[in-house]
Amino acid sequence: METTQTDKERTDHSSDALIRSVQVLDCGRAEQHWEHRHGSPLPKLWWVFFGRRWVDLPLQAFLITHRDGLVLFDTGIDPAVQLDQGYIKQAIGRFLLPRIFRLHLTAEDRIDRVLHKSDVAPEEIRTAVISHLHFDHVGGIRHIPQADLLVSAVEWSILSEPHPEQDWILREHIEIPSAKWQQISFVPTDDPLFEGFEGIHDVAGDGSMILIPTPGHTRGSMSMLIRQEGWDPILLVADLTYEASLIEKDVVPGVGDGPTLLASYAKVRKLQERLPNLAIVPSHDFGASEFIDQTTGVAHEPESLQT
Repeated sequence: METTQTDKERTDHSSDALIRSVQVLDCGRAEQHWEHRHGSPLPKLWWVFFGRRWVDLPLQAFLITHRDGLVLFDTGIDPAVQLDQGYIKQAIGRFLLPRIFRLHLTAEDRIDRVLHKSDVAPEEIRTAVISHLHFDHVGGIRHIPQADLLVSAVEWSILSEPHPEQDWILREHIEIPSAKWQQISFVPTDDPLFEGFEGIHDVAGDGSMILIPTPGHTRGSMSMLIRQEGWDPILLVADLTYEASLIEKDVVPGVGDGPTLLASYAKVRKLQERLPNLAIVPSHDFGASEFIDQTTGVAHEPESLQT
């Protein structure tokens, strides 16, 4: 029988390509309140305790195959947050978590096992970009101890505050001996593409992966612009929004700082005007794989042809 190429092989356009593939990694599932995703005029604790409408939430990270090595955008969640009663040390956190999220995790959702499913050894990861420090984005860092972990200096400063755990930033799972954290600052640029942003950080020094500040979900949240010749550009926006369409509608979620989120939305829309085919890809959007496949030109064969 005729064999077909894998998605990864189809996106390897050339051995000279800076970015050879972008892959969505499935790190489990959860449910969140409707108000969490779409916002609410009611106080947060009201919908946390009394909200009855739950919506599905995919937990995802991204694997970028760069010419110089493998890069993760976030590291998923540690299933121990559900499976180990002692993972969250604070009693109030253990009490609130199931009222904010309904987690549906197994041990196989840990990032090292997720990578193995994609035929990638965790030891191969060279760099992990951490969009922000929430527990569902840093859950895999202890399983890639060799990787440089890039975090914005503004985001890192939250750890110096008295109670970062109140914002679901769990210090004990971030400040671990094996972690190779690198705080980055954004450098001003005269590139008109990034007008309005405070600056940029070029991950590989070749323009293929550019970090930009998009605060609002947390104070130091950042997004990553991916550019590869032959593709439409991709903007990984992490938790700036839970659905790409909500940015256009100025719908802010029920968490984060509303005015700051709206300001970041406006900057992202301006970037999209300058890059008309820009794909905006949130980390918790079920459409993430489809967005990236369309952008990179991946075409899936009918199931009957996949042999």
